[in-house]
Amino acid sequence: MFRWQRPDDLPPSEPSEAAIWAAIDRQDPQGSADVQDRLEQHQEMLQGRDTFHSFFARSPLLPECSEDSVVFEDPDRWVTSLRLQCGEYHPLESSVTQVGWGTCEVLEPAADTVEPVGQSGLLSHRQLQSTPLEWPRDSTFGQVQSPVSGYVYWARHVLRVHRGTLQEAGIYEAVYASLFDYGRLPTSWARGLAEFWDASRGTFWVGAEELTVTLSDLQAVSGLPVFGQRFEECVPPDEQLFRRVPSVDGDRRGRLLLPEVFPRLLQHYCQTYRSAQRLPIRSRVTMPADVWVRSFLQEEYLSSTTVFLHDPFGCGLQRGALLSEETAEPSFSAGYTFPGLADVDEHLLLAGFLALWLSTFVLPFRAASLRCSVLLAASQLSEGQRLALAPAVLARVYRVLRTVSEASSLELRVPVLPWQYLYAWVHLHVRGAFSCLETPAYFVQRGYPAVLQLSQASSTFELERVRLFFFAPQLVSDRFSLVHQLDIFSLPPHQRGTVVVDGVDHRGRRTLLLSRQSLTVAEYLISMRPGWLCYRAGTSVTLEGYQPNRVARQFGFFQATAYDGRPLVPGVVDTHRMDTVPLETRFYAAALTWLHLLRLGTGSSFLLAQPSAQTGVSYTRLAWVRQSFGAALEHGARRYERRVRELGLPRGRRSRRGPSETAGGRGTGAEACTTAGTVVPSPARASDVAPAPHHTEVSRSSCQRAGSQHATSSRRSVDARPSPRDLAESPQEPRRSDFTGYSTPGPSSDFFFPVDPYGSFWPGEASGARVVLPSELFERPLDTQMTLELVPAEVSFFPGSHSADPAAPSSASTSYPVDSASPSTALEGFDYTSEIPCYVPVPPNLRTTDRCHHLVVLLRDLVSSIDPRSPESWVGFTSSAGRLLGLFADFGVDTTELAFWEAVCREAESCIWQLRSLSVTRVRVTLPQLEEMVASRRTIADDTHDRLDRSAEALRRHRQSSSGMAQEVDGLTARMQELWRDIRQMMSRTRHLQVGRDRRDRLTRREEQRHRSLQQEVMEADSLLVRAVEQFQRAQTEFQTLDEVTGRLQSLRDRLY
Repeated sequence: MFRWQRPDDLPPSEPSEAAIWAAIDRQDPQGSADVQDRLEQHQEMLQGRDTFHSFFARSPLLPECSEDSVVFEDPDRWVTSLRLQCGEYHPLESSVTQVGWGTCEVLEPAADTVEPVGQSGLLSHRQLQSTPLEWPRDSTFGQVQSPVSGYVYWARHVLRVHRGTLQEAGIYEAVYASLFDYGRLPTSWARGLAEFWDASRGTFWVGAEELTVTLSDLQAVSGLPVFGQRFEECVPPDEQLFRRVPSVDGDRRGRLLLPEVFPRLLQHYCQTYRSAQRLPIRSRVTMPADVWVRSFLQEEYLSSTTVFLHDPFGCGLQRGALLSEETAEPSFSAGYTFPGLADVDEHLLLAGFLALWLSTFVLPFRAASLRCSVLLAASQLSEGQRLALAPAVLARVYRVLRTVSEASSLELRVPVLPWQYLYAWVHLHVRGAFSCLETPAYFVQRGYPAVLQLSQASSTFELERVRLFFFAPQLVSDRFSLVHQLDIFSLPPHQRGTVVVDGVDHRGRRTLLLSRQSLTVAEYLISMRPGWLCYRAGTSVTLEGYQPNRVARQFGFFQATAYDGRPLVPGVVDTHRMDTVPLETRFYAAALTWLHLLRLGTGSSFLLAQPSAQTGVSYTRLAWVRQSFGAALEHGARRYERRVRELGLPRGRRSRRGPSETAGGRGTGAEACTTAGTVVPSPARASDVAPAPHHTEVSRSSCQRAGSQHATSSRRSVDARPSPRDLAESPQEPRRSDFTGYSTPGPSSDFFFPVDPYGSFWPGEASGARVVLPSELFERPLDTQMTLELVPAEVSFFPGSHSADPAAPSSASTSYPVDSASPSTALEGFDYTSEIPCYVPVPPNLRTTDRCHHLVVLLRDLVSSIDPRSPESWVGFTSSAGRLLGLFADFGVDTTELAFWEAVCREAESCIWQLRSLSVTRVRVTLPQLEEMVASRRTIADDTHDRLDRSAEALRRHRQSSSGMAQEVDGLTARMQELWRDIRQMMSRTRHLQVGRDRRDRLTRREEQRHRSLQQEVMEADSLLVRAVEQFQRAQTEFQTLDEVTGRLQSLRDRLY
């Protein structure tokens, strides 16, 4: 009708909607123009307009990609059968055990092949190095945000009034789960997940296996939809925001393509931000959540309240009472008051709540903040549109875990995630990770999200135990057990164990979308296929690989060697650096990955495994894991097994830790231990330290009378100390470690003093070992009966502080370090830390001087009794030296002399440790015998080399012959391929000619029929022509006769007149 060009002097917010339609109506006064032409004029006049005066950062919507324009390759079957040999792998054992073989179901793409030896980039493996990465003490990583004030009342109102809309959008159960507070959950499991996240594969490593949060897992724990319209966060420009399409009711102005509440929601955000006080003018992307709540709710609904699982709507129910639909899901009642402000209607209230729900519970970016980019998705959900929220949330989770696991330092800005979903995933896959109260049967029977179970749950605060589970879950099998396949209640039971086809019916409809149960199966299929997870926010696009075939056991299948089934993204070289890709290419790639992930009607078939299906891991894959990560798994398992053993001990009797270990073991925050348990030891491990002799067993009463009262730390764990019987180990059997030269000391029967080979005591801590009298130690009475007057030593956590009491004993001397391992005694490449503690001497008196001389003699004899060729003389040296040094400290020996004897004893102890590492001290053999053994072994080796040379020559001849045969086979194969190509061409030509001939035959038959029909028509036409000629001739004769008669009559008439 007309072409409109925007004037240069027109304000950015003009023309208004009323002005646009007035101009269009002037051009069409009769109302005869087509509706589509009017809408095109409207769209043309929107170009360049900004209704909000540049308040929002605008970015266009993702382009629409048609399924007909893109072709994706899908296999015929997503679950195939392979002949596999399954195995088991223990991190502390040296080989993979074969447990069986047979035909197994695997998830495509996969095969039983050998992978190249991989490199470990896990954060937990880097933490085992000399300069580990440790969490800051004040880190809030993994902390779940509690609901803001007023959220609970708002959520209850929405669940009451808009239940049908939320169910149509598929988020009713997910919104219901946000009623509860998950902010009290500990963060140990979050740190464990980040430390064992493999960013290159998108999985967690648990022992020798991989697990990950799949789309079906996320849907089970959160209730978020997997299938639906693509989820994107943006504020589109006016030409897309106010774009109109023809309406069904025939309105000549059409209807908005986007939800009508979306512009109103943007206007409300803009007005609320401008009217709020002390908000930065430039940072308009986010808004405090409490400001957003106050702009919608009345004042009396802004208080905070705690929601309990047994009484979600505050009906006054007691714990244990049965829930019904009236108490768990009450509907709108007549006396229910509207909680919104006067200028807020019901539709705007629903959209505002969904924006708050998305920003603070589903996809949080900052603590207690709301971002304007989620208003589009909130508006779509408020109209009942189903959005694919689960893929976007999972992409965000994968990217944050990648960022943290690949960081060079953990002193980074704490990212916010929906940690409650990850904790619920851990709760389902790690039995025993969280202790939860019993969930009401009402929620279990109706399939509510599993995150509800964590609303009143507790878990371990011990990061050491969590790390040990990830390194070697077999060692904590009494506390945690791994669950691979979840029982998805939403899947139809009659289809479990059957093959389902993703097809299209005769009307072109997707067969998996014809019913609600089929939609659940369709979402399960989407979660089984590899692809890309996309999360778009503004101009940024996040792409993370999704490879469920690496965790086939979570779907009830066997795990083989997984292939990369992700498609190539056109125009993108590095999916981790999408910011370097042009904007148009970036958006096209995002739209394409969404289309590929949610595609249906492919014709492929897949199997829904039974909940109790048997699964396993192939022997080939476990062998690859052992070659690639075996050393790191064994190292980590040994380190954290020792630490978990120490959790039940008093602080002073634990192993000494250095600065690096201090930050790792204790620097995880001021988290106290809240659970108790034991560690299941590896049967392959043996003690490196001989058990304490029988004569060290003294009754507790004698210890109380004669024991030295050493100062211990006030920090204690409530875990119970495991005994040798609990650990299923005999205290008399030696223990040996076989990990790359490192040795691990084991506990004795009574004096349990574990050693951490990487550090020392905490500053100010002392050993809790008690002192035994020499008569008890050597089982012989002394000449003089001794009565000990012991004074407790005051040891501060700060070395510079001293006691204010002049009568109190002196603190630890600063003339020698607290760490008992001096540079001269630390063995290179040897895992050694002295077990002899540092003692604090008490003031001497006249009665203890002679006893000190006697103790010097005992110490001299003890050191002199060490025989390098007699291992029996090493037994009990550490415990005996520790007791004698303790008596030294109690008798008030001089600090310098005490330090001298401590250094001597540690030097002797280091010699014993070094002697233990020598094999010649354990085997009675002489040098001549070794020379004879070397000679015999050399003879055997020479003979073996000769046989190897002969075998190599035979192998060369066989290979040469095989090469000639292979060349001949290649030639024959090439000839056969040429012949086959010619045959195929001839067959194709023959088929082409046959098709042409058949077409000509059909045309000939059709033309013959037409010819026969034409002949019949010609005969009929000839007969009609003959009859017509006869009639013409007859009429001509009659007309002649008529003329004659007329002439005669005329002649008669003339005669008469």
